[in-house]
Amino acid sequence: MDEHSAQNPLLRRDVGTSYAKKTPLFVSSAKWILKFVMWVIFFAWAAFIFLLPSEFMNDLYHKWIQSTRGTLFGVTGSIFLIFSGPILIIAFLSIAYIIISGEEELHGKKTSIYPSFRLWTFPVLVDGPFGVVSATELIGIILFLAYVIWAVYAYTMSILSFMSDQFSFKYKSILMLEFLGLRFGSIGLYCMAFLFLPVARGSFLLRLIDIPFEHATRYHVWLGHLTMLLFTLHGLFYVIGWAMDGRLLEEILEWKDIGVANLAGVISLLAGLFMWVTSLPPVRKKNFELFFYTHQLYVVFVIFFALHVGDFIFSMAAGGIFLFMLDRFLRFCQSRRTVDIISAKCLPCGTVELVLSKPGNLRYNALSFIFLQVRDLSWLQWHPFSVSSSPLDGKHHLSVLIKVLGEWTAQLKGKISDDELLKELGVQPNTRITASVEGPYGHEVPYHLMYEKPYLSGWCYHCFRPLTWNQYVLCFSDKINLQIEIYVTRESEPPLEEGYNHKAIKPSLCPMSSEYGIPDFAEIFGSISESWGHVDVGVIVCGPPTLQSSVAKEIRLLNIRRERHHPIFHFNSHSFDL
Repeated sequence: MDEHSAQNPLLRRDVGTSYAKKTPLFVSSAKWILKFVMWVIFFAWAAFIFLLPSEFMNDLYHKWIQSTRGTLFGVTGSIFLIFSGPILIIAFLSIAYIIISGEEELHGKKTSIYPSFRLWTFPVLVDGPFGVVSATELIGIILFLAYVIWAVYAYTMSILSFMSDQFSFKYKSILMLEFLGLRFGSIGLYCMAFLFLPVARGSFLLRLIDIPFEHATRYHVWLGHLTMLLFTLHGLFYVIGWAMDGRLLEEILEWKDIGVANLAGVISLLAGLFMWVTSLPPVRKKNFELFFYTHQLYVVFVIFFALHVGDFIFSMAAGGIFLFMLDRFLRFCQSRRTVDIISAKCLPCGTVELVLSKPGNLRYNALSFIFLQVRDLSWLQWHPFSVSSSPLDGKHHLSVLIKVLGEWTAQLKGKISDDELLKELGVQPNTRITASVEGPYGHEVPYHLMYEKPYLSGWCYHCFRPLTWNQYVLCFSDKINLQIEIYVTRESEPPLEEGYNHKAIKPSLCPMSSEYGIPDFAEIFGSISESWGHVDVGVIVCGPPTLQSSVAKEIRLLNIRRERHHPIFHFNSHSFDL
């Protein structure tokens, strides 16, 4: 059998275990204690919020508030301690956990001896508004929806129990609308406690559970839709109730010094609606800059929301907002520094390659990405790019490959081309290109090395010559088994004819084949299922939603129908989509 055969694991056994270290007992004990404490705090906090609409938990909550009213904490401090304190405590404990774990946590993980299903890599929903959804994500969605339904039911039953037959129908309707409006706002506030956590890019909470920012963004999107729906119902129910009572304009313009300021709530809701509408896919995909700049209204949204509800109610969601603002401040400090562009050149296929200097202690892995700003082009625009260089290439530089698709990338290519032309003429450019870098971001753990047999899937576009991959693919024949199958789905010219499938020459550097056309994932994964045996197969997908759905659908089907001797497929998305 060929030494690069798919029957062999990606990493040889001796390579996978050469760097494994035995963790000291006190380190393992400290990590276990920290993890246990964090999970206990989180489940207690989540259970409290979930059960708060019940009469028992609501009475217990009000007794706590009354008992601490005259203490040092006061009402605001007591509410902050219950709602925001737990998430802040978990965040600080996660810092200690990651510091203790160190490099051992990052590089000491091994492949599993016994293949098994994992909820977070098993795709359950593959089509629909949520995209590809794993079993873990589906459980989270169900829990949030169950909480909203349960809370609305509990609060509705509570107000109905206070309704008297002596009240008129109009008065009952107004009372019901205002009470439900109040409760929709309360439920939205609890959802808002989670809203800012996924978009804190450098958050230790995300690093703790190894969810990269680009993947956590979808949770912010889902929570944003749910939160704005609840806040919209909150405002709508109040507006209808006030209109029925003939005091609509008076209530909307009211701004109390103590208590709820209605006008501040209107301003906050309008800012939220602007962000919500421009974040919808039809608007965001056609005009991303409108979405991006409108989303900066989150400052107006948060400030006027705080003025609307007052300090003690705002403290319910203050923990997540504080962590986001702290992360934003640290990112601002990092992004103010500029780095030198060591090398900038335009490749023959039109792609731009930038080699950037970096501090020696800045660490990234093979699937990391950075946000890049070139101030010669724009002081406001930041663009994400995957790091194309290997972490083993050097300590003081990293590379990115930039595909020219929009106005910013076209300007960058034009500037680099002009500078190259001047150098060819013996003239030095007037200015040296510098860039600001934010990141790197991505998975904290190189999870692709945890699979004995990974399978990578991605699109190849534009002018692509299979043989040119020889200069980019480095095969360590004594350490790694690698087989590459390239499918070119589109060319700049000439266009592919429908059904045209051309097999190119196989280069000799390492087992590699290239084909023109869309891959048949049913055939590919079916072949893998029959030939690779009972192992964990990590499928890493980078590409548009259609590619992810196609791959996830085949993985789900094979995992459901698998036999005992067949592999277990694990779906991992490596796509960035704001």
